[in-house]
Amino acid sequence: MPILTGIAFGAYLAFRLYSGLITDIDTAQIPVVDLEYGNPITIDLFFNENEVPVNTRFITNVSLIDPGRLASYDIAIDCGGHVVHSVLNVVDRTAPVAAAVPVEMYCGEAPAPETLVTDIFDLTEVTIAYDEGTPDLSRGGSFDIGVRLTDTSGNSSVVYVPFYVKDDHLAPTITGAGDLSVVVGDTISYRSGITVKDDFDPDPVLTIDNSQVDLNVVGIYPLTYTVTDEVGNSRSITVNVSVVSRPSAGVTGNEDKETIEEAYAMAEEILKGIIKSDMTDVQKAMKILYWVYHNIYFVSGTSDYTSWAAGAVKAFQTRRASCYGRWAATKALLDCAGIENICVTRDSKWNHRVHYWCLCKLNGEWYHCDPQYWSTAPYGYFIFMMTDDDLKNAQGNHDFNPDLYPERSTTSVQNYVNVFNNYVSPDFPYADGD
Repeated sequence: MPILTGIAFGAYLAFRLYSGLITDIDTAQIPVVDLEYGNPITIDLFFNENEVPVNTRFITNVSLIDPGRLASYDIAIDCGGHVVHSVLNVVDRTAPVAAAVPVEMYCGEAPAPETLVTDIFDLTEVTIAYDEGTPDLSRGGSFDIGVRLTDTSGNSSVVYVPFYVKDDHLAPTITGAGDLSVVVGDTISYRSGITVKDDFDPDPVLTIDNSQVDLNVVGIYPLTYTVTDEVGNSRSITVNVSVVSRPSAGVTGNEDKETIEEAYAMAEEILKGIIKSDMTDVQKAMKILYWVYHNIYFVSGTSDYTSWAAGAVKAFQTRRASCYGRWAATKALLDCAGIENICVTRDSKWNHRVHYWCLCKLNGEWYHCDPQYWSTAPYGYFIFMMTDDDLKNAQGNHDFNPDLYPERSTTSVQNYVNVFNNYVSPDFPYADGD
């Protein structure tokens, strides 16, 4: 009897001990486990800290479970002969990460937020939006603007993107644009000498509208330069292109008799007050050049290029003209004074700025005469009876094609004339019979 009692008591104690172990295992076991994706699956995840039972192993082959895939799994575990089950949830509690893409832009609409971040990392699809709504970028300055990234699990983060917003409301500038002259039938570079500049855009676009210019017909035509920056600020400048007659002609084919008569009538009235019948041609020519120099003021782009006569009439009426009108007025006066003269023009290769002056036949030979202002008196002067060599050392640019004109005198008479006081020396070396 005592033996049976002892066996029974021992069995009872063993049962109580086993029951306690089972209870301890069940208490230590975690029935639902959340595992952040990408982390390894280990046995200790399924038990309270430091309470993993001895002889515990996975029954479920966890090596077949992808911890980078969001899902739920039933996990069977053998705890020394006692089998327990837990639910393993592979979850996403990590917010997306990304790098900011700094923005340099002009005032205007905000760019799409998707363009403002790069190198996005998350295991799920990420939506991108402005953190505080679409920003107002109508003013310039430097800003940090938040862009929120949210994954399908609801995790989100904010990336702050640096913005430099340029407030550009000023149009680019155009320099070097001015009235142009070109000999009829020649070509011209409209871009020569033109410079454009903008305060932000390093390469503003220059367009040239020459649609109204006809280089084959003498006349004055508008030419428009327009420069535009990359945000649309624009500036335009319109100049005149004067298509003028051939250098050796001095006249155009479309002038009319009435205009010529008007020009000569006006010239005759002027000559009455400046020359006398007993003057030599040299003295008369001096008076004429002196009068034009002092009475018709140089103003670029004001001449009438329709014909020499029209140019002379306008110059006499307004008392202002470009070099073309001043030459035309000089021609009218010389013609009326009976002094032979022809038109000379600067070689059009020189900066496409045509200049006009006269060759006058005086003292039996051809000399250069030009009433143009070259600087302010008394330091400036007009050109009178100069040889080619004299002309090379004179003020202004008088490059010309010598083959287009009759041979000029090589005898300088500059020691006998004074353009500052309208004087011809009595010792002027006149040719015999002059």
